Amino acid sequence: MEFSSNQPIYLQVATWLEQQILEGKYQIGHKIPGVRDLAVNLIVSTRTVQNAVNQLVTRGLIVTKRGQGNFVTEDAAKIDIIRLNKKMRVTQEYINEIMHVAQVQEIPGLIASAIKEYEDEQTRRGNVTG
Repeated sequence: MEFSSNQPIYLQVATWLEQQILEGKYQIGHKIPGVRDLAVNLIVSTRTVQNAVNQLVTRGLIVTKRGQGNFVTEDAAKIDIIRLNKKMRVTQEYINEIMHVAQVQEIPGLIASAIKEYEDEQTRRGNVTG
């Protein structure tokens, strides 16, 4: 896993782990790998992984069972809600990017011009039929 400097590593690990759960790699009610194993595989500290897991525990995606480890929640509705929220967030980010590109490329001006042409055409048609 490659990390970005834009965000704390534990949040990136939390996002990665969440994605693994949402994609079904770690299934509902099943145990996830231990903090040490994840740290070794991701080449980060155990504290970083523990902070990531704590984020997902707080969100209700992971449940810690004392003496047994960390498990994906058995609440399928919770996972569905997180999945839906993620889809909505990604969609909104996509729309925002499109709007930004549209503004940068002066598409609003083109749209305004098209609307003006349409209105002019309607006016001309109104004069012909009137």
